[in-house]
Amino acid sequence: MRCFWSRILVPILGATVPAFAAESPPAADASPDAPSGAEASVTPTSPREFAPPPIDYPPVQSLGTRTSLYVDHTFETSNDLSTFWWVKGRGRNYRVAVGGLYQLGGLRLNAEVPAQYTQLFIDSLMGQQPTAADQNKASLSLGDIATGAAYVWDLPIESAKTFLGLGVRVRWPTHTTKYRFGLLGGGVLEFGFPYYLHLAPAVLLSTHLGPLSITLNEGALAMLSRDVWLGDVLQQIPNLYFWESHATADLTATDWLDFSIEFLSCVQLNHVYVSNMTNLNGTHAFFINPGITFDIGSYRLAIAGRVGLPGHSARDFGVITFSGSFAIVARLSYVF
Repeated sequence: MRCFWSRILVPILGATVPAFAAESPPAADASPDAPSGAEASVTPTSPREFAPPPIDYPPVQSLGTRTSLYVDHTFETSNDLSTFWWVKGRGRNYRVAVGGLYQLGGLRLNAEVPAQYTQLFIDSLMGQQPTAADQNKASLSLGDIATGAAYVWDLPIESAKTFLGLGVRVRWPTHTTKYRFGLLGGGVLEFGFPYYLHLAPAVLLSTHLGPLSITLNEGALAMLSRDVWLGDVLQQIPNLYFWESHATADLTATDWLDFSIEFLSCVQLNHVYVSNMTNLNGTHAFFINPGITFDIGSYRLAIAGRVGLPGHSARDFGVITFSGSFAIVARLSYVF
């Protein structure tokens, strides 16, 4: 009888084993101490890839490999706006942006459209005090649209997963921020922020060593200007060129939690000869950007901050890029 049932069970097992190969150990390995099929079905999964959360501006160019859509909110502040000689005071900016990253093979494309609510607290403009009603001003406007592209190569390194890329980031001068101030001495002054076209080509590198990831960006930042009218005075705005460096470390604590720390430096490469703007010479700006990222299913929440290191250069760089010397961002992404 046992022989009979054996002849029946053999073809049945032969038909079912391929469908459950990951769940059932080979019969030859069966033993009283072997795990059950349900226990053997658990297989290790590759860790999720995290990228350092970018902060406006200039953000680290990510080598993340997943298509995503996001919305973020950024708060930025500068306690001293006197980098531009014609204004003394402070400002803060509330910025909401919608953007996304598209990945096709080694190609990465990204775009971001922001809107912003900017508040200015003014002590003087071109040496004159504003009227009491115009000391505090706010403007709701379109911000500067940002786009970027990168191409990534997967390097054949067995000991660490490593990517090398070439990228370019462009920030277009699309902002519509304008102000109109009444002055105590009489008259009205109208002005907006100076217009800069930002071009930032860079070499990108990312390597993964277990739970630790290192991301590096090295390249130039060119800020190409256009002269502005301050009332009836045409102010020449100089072009500015920097060497921009990002060094970021990510620690993946679990498959849903990541910690990051970024060191950002922007060192001026050119000399400014424009009258009243020579204070920009020798700008060396340094920032620390800590961040934390949570994954909740297909959603990713990243919270990051930017703190300028002591010295006037971080302040000056924050003013000319309209991003402040201190910033905090919360970004919610849907990852495909």
